[in-house]
Amino acid sequence: MSKGRNFDSIIERFDITDFEIGEKVVKTNFGYISICRKVKSNKMYFLRVINKAELIKTKYIENPYNEYKTLYTIYHPFILEIKGINNTDPYNFFFFWEFIPGGNLRLLIKLNQNLPIEYAKFYLACIITVFDYIHKKKIIYRDLRPENIIINSDGYIKIADFFLSKTLIKDFTFTLCGNPEYYSPEMVNQTGYNKCIDFWQLGILLYEMTIGHTPFFDSDPVQLIQKIKNCKVNFPKTINKNIKNMIKHLLNIDIYKRMGCTKKGIYEITQHPLFEGFDWEALLHRSLKAPYIPKVDVNMFNCIYKKLENLSLESNCIAIPKEKDPFYNW
Repeated sequence: MSKGRNFDSIIERFDITDFEIGEKVVKTNFGYISICRKVKSNKMYFLRVINKAELIKTKYIENPYNEYKTLYTIYHPFILEIKGINNTDPYNFFFFWEFIPGGNLRLLIKLNQNLPIEYAKFYLACIITVFDYIHKKKIIYRDLRPENIIINSDGYIKIADFFLSKTLIKDFTFTLCGNPEYYSPEMVNQTGYNKCIDFWQLGILLYEMTIGHTPFFDSDPVQLIQKIKNCKVNFPKTINKNIKNMIKHLLNIDIYKRMGCTKKGIYEITQHPLFEGFDWEALLHRSLKAPYIPKVDVNMFNCIYKKLENLSLESNCIAIPKEKDPFYNW
């Protein structure tokens, strides 16, 4: 079910003066994401701008490098490809990703309130193949949520943002990170977690896709954590029985009984009644017809662009001298 690295794809060291950036942006914890284009080729990319000073201040220095190392060694048709980086700017760190025009899963859920079963099953299957692949490399993702699932023009998805991913050296890790509504019981209990957290988050995502909201949510962070620990999942009466059964098995508080984490591994999911008759090979070869094809309006990307070289001066960032820049020489 896994795919190997596409060695025709090379991560370049981009010169930021070759690019212009669009005005429309999405805020992130350490900067923002926008669309940019290479001036000479007019080729478009997703661009993530990360504030170096903020990374140093919050002690997230290793995350960009770990993400770069991870994405350099993996390739999968359903993982958003990194195309280039720039780490020498004194103000910001830049990641350039392949441009996917169909929007993210969050927008689709908002549009439909909840997704048809065939939509959810298709996206779930794509994600499962990614998890099967990265887990064999001892990589855990830790940040599954609708915003990180990008829909391509052919209806297939790409998982984006490996900023919080981690290669497990020991059996467990303990860092509290990601979207709080996707935290697992073992994460909030600080008992240590492994790849099983990804399957928990898969259950949360399946619930959100088919019901329209996450099973555990509260404006009070303390109450939210308590709901996760209690692990009481409420289902509407109209929910499909196979969807309900899979969610219940993915949201098992016992990691050794959680679907995907037992001795049967990923096979337990692929053989679930929800996927009866599903063509996994056709999925990986992208010959299976996607249940939803996004309407892409090319005019929506004709925004006003400005030179990337002026970006740092306008953002009032703090310049990091070369000799003190932990990102400059890697």
